[in-house]
Amino acid sequence: MNRRMFLKGLAAAGMSAFAPSLTSLRGLYPAAHAMVDYQGVSVIAPSVMPQVINIFLYGGPSELSGNLTNIVEINDNSQNSYTGRFGNEILQNDVDGTGNNGLITRNGFWRGAGGTHMQYMLDQGMMSVYRTIHKVKNPTRSHRESVLMGLKGSLDVDFGAGVGTRIAAMMLENRSAYETGSTALADGTIISDITDVTSLPLPYVSLEGETRAFQQDPDINLPLALRYLTLSEDFDNPYARNNNGDGPALELIADTVRDQAYLDRYRGVADAFSNRETMEDNIGSLTGGANPVSRTTDSSGNFLPSLSNTDTIVTDNPDFFEDQMDGTSRLRYPDRNQNRYADRIRAAVTLALENPSTMYISVGGGLGGWDDHNNGVDRYPDRMEDLFETLRVAMLHIQLSAGTTPGGRTRTTDNIIINMFGDFGRRVNLNNSQGWDHGNNQNLWTFGGAGIRGAGALGKVVGKTARVGESGTNNQVTEPTSDSYQAEPMSIASSVYSYFGVQNPELLTADAEFNPDGDPPLDETVPGEMALF
Repeated sequence: MNRRMFLKGLAAAGMSAFAPSLTSLRGLYPAAHAMVDYQGVSVIAPSVMPQVINIFLYGGPSELSGNLTNIVEINDNSQNSYTGRFGNEILQNDVDGTGNNGLITRNGFWRGAGGTHMQYMLDQGMMSVYRTIHKVKNPTRSHRESVLMGLKGSLDVDFGAGVGTRIAAMMLENRSAYETGSTALADGTIISDITDVTSLPLPYVSLEGETRAFQQDPDINLPLALRYLTLSEDFDNPYARNNNGDGPALELIADTVRDQAYLDRYRGVADAFSNRETMEDNIGSLTGGANPVSRTTDSSGNFLPSLSNTDTIVTDNPDFFEDQMDGTSRLRYPDRNQNRYADRIRAAVTLALENPSTMYISVGGGLGGWDDHNNGVDRYPDRMEDLFETLRVAMLHIQLSAGTTPGGRTRTTDNIIINMFGDFGRRVNLNNSQGWDHGNNQNLWTFGGAGIRGAGALGKVVGKTARVGESGTNNQVTEPTSDSYQAEPMSIASSVYSYFGVQNPELLTADAEFNPDGDPPLDETVPGEMALF
């Protein structure tokens, strides 16, 4: 066996002899690596485990698609005119909901930039919007610190523990809270009947980028079963050694390093192959084991439920459904060739529905590109329209999938929560490059999960904003009004921890440098603001 083949095998096995040490990388971003007192976390396990899908919009999206309430004053004071780009309709209310009168829906959403879909989901109690996620404790507008302060929502952040990984460590440390009593998965399976939390298949999954499961954070020693696995939107198994042209060579290397003559010298390589096989087997259960994902697809390859009675579906857009040969209708996601977000969000929702033990799904890669300093007016509305069209179908997919599973169990779907936010918000001044520069106020769009957090958490817009800044300059932003509810970005992470039964989530969001006291969860009992008209 030549050296080139051997090194190629090491990389494919999930190892790299040339990667920088984690110890050296940790020093770059201490906020991501603050030690957490997991033993001090207090947990009362919920009756039904949540399933959280976190959509992170890298780059920081403008709040305007979900908040045109201040647009008249913004336009009057902006360096460049919004009406000059979008016409006077950008200042007018769509009074009758037909789209004939203006671009502002009755709750202040931007029709044509996802606003029609937002208004529908708000009216149907599928969604809430928090308009005043506002960084006050450390009002940096740099991407890196903002990502760390929000923990990005992902499983790991720059070689440190993100939200998903902290959930895994918290559950491991407090496993007795989940392994005793009657805590159940969404299909009624009692966790104590599965032995322990490390036996749950695919508990943490990333749909973004390559895996770092082999690059363990030295501060958190998680067993392999609780480290996250990375899947593609087609649920390909990246750990299968014979799913590409490297298969035969990798098999040869695996057999070689296990031979006693090589085992002592290449013990780490042999362990890597063993770990990879464990992960391959774990993903294998997704498609052919106890928790199969349905492979029944429509002509576009979507994994969708058949609908026997479309009369019960509350929707004003029949384009979301297509008739089948057997007289039924089927929900249809947007065409993947025309909507860049359809495949990844469809995959996240399908995985959550078909595998109730998947408790945290990180979605971000492929949904990025929101750093709209330049030409934002040309790109932003269409991207927001595509994104919220997909989310509207996703929420219908979740709603319509409640009931009896193929295995004969009855599963709820009101335990599935989708959160969507980004690095930070943006200024509301339209700059000379027809875009928006960094700001501190942003929207959190949050969907579903009434069974976990209560129906009162949905169907409302929380937070009022005011324009501030000198007219005609690039310093215009929105800020919460003096009488408005507002929250720090880390409160989003605290809310997620609380869904899993953590009673003191401030401990999991505390950071010695930026946030020593941590942040409380969002107050989801706060009433919403009235519609504009």
